[in-house]
Amino acid sequence: MYMKLFNKVTDMIEELIEVQRLVEDIYLESSESEQIWLESGQEFSKTIDIAKWAKDRYNRNVEDSQGDPGKEFAFMYQIVKKEHLNPTVGKMVVEAPLIAKKAEPGQFIIFRAKEDSERIPLTIADYDREAGTITIIYQIVGAGTMELDSLNEGECIHDFVGPLGTASHLDGLKKVAVVGGGVGCAIAYPVAKKLHELGAEVHAIVGFRNKDLVILEDEFKAVSDKLCMMTDDGSYGEKGVVTAALEKLINDGNQYDEVIAIGPLIMMKFVCQLTKKYNIKTVVSMNPIMIDGTGMCGGCRLTVGGETKFACVDGPDFDGHLVDFDEAMHRGTMYRDFEQHAREAECNLLKKEVK
Repeated sequence: MYMKLFNKVTDMIEELIEVQRLVEDIYLESSESEQIWLESGQEFSKTIDIAKWAKDRYNRNVEDSQGDPGKEFAFMYQIVKKEHLNPTVGKMVVEAPLIAKKAEPGQFIIFRAKEDSERIPLTIADYDREAGTITIIYQIVGAGTMELDSLNEGECIHDFVGPLGTASHLDGLKKVAVVGGGVGCAIAYPVAKKLHELGAEVHAIVGFRNKDLVILEDEFKAVSDKLCMMTDDGSYGEKGVVTAALEKLINDGNQYDEVIAIGPLIMMKFVCQLTKKYNIKTVVSMNPIMIDGTGMCGGCRLTVGGETKFACVDGPDFDGHLVDFDEAMHRGTMYRDFEQHAREAECNLLKKEVK
């Protein structure tokens, strides 16, 4: 019974997304006077003309897709730029003007690469309000991100919904240590950038397993007053973990208003253990399993300060000293076998497509 209800709700959400796309496209391509009409509800007679225009555009788009549902609505969410930052991490700049207009650091989007792809949340790595684009950075680890990476410049992402979640609270901070680990640096960067724009002193500490996995170094340099580059094997920057660099900065006399840690759960857990010892407020960005992004599915629930919270609507930022990291790590492994099976199936599918 629960699954039938969930599937019905999912279908309703998909239908609403299609309506949202159509309305957004009408609004963006309307003249200023038409936009005023759209906002005021006046000149009812014009609805006939716009409805006909929308229907004709939709029909033309379906004809252009030649029956391929993945190409429908090709005027939305086009990939403007794509590059690989390292062998397992990709970066895309996506045309999404309404999302770019409202996006703030800490918020995220949920996408489906293709019509039958799974829903995956990704934090907004950057945004350009003037160009109307959103930047996403993704690690190629499962079927969904493999499908995303199979798309190229000029092609479109099927669903791209946001901005979701609560933006990071950064106003009033004067001196902050931003700690990023691995691909989590893609989330830490927009936070550091915003703090820099607000005039705060930013000390960035970023850690990677080795030199080949380093990303966004130049971007962090541009927005940081101090940058500590750490690698586990010492192949680049300093050898060691991010907590060692953070503790050294603290012992050197740096007094931080706040530490912001973003990366693997185990990394954030140890950062919080360290900062608790020094009584420094610490905020973490949580990345649990997430499906709908509205709090309905309950997949992203966390225990924070003994209470149940939902990362998609209450977060993703939380007081790190209150998060139950052990529970979060355990929940993150629940679907490991399923994810492995999905990845293998997608790998086999891609091999067939290559042939």
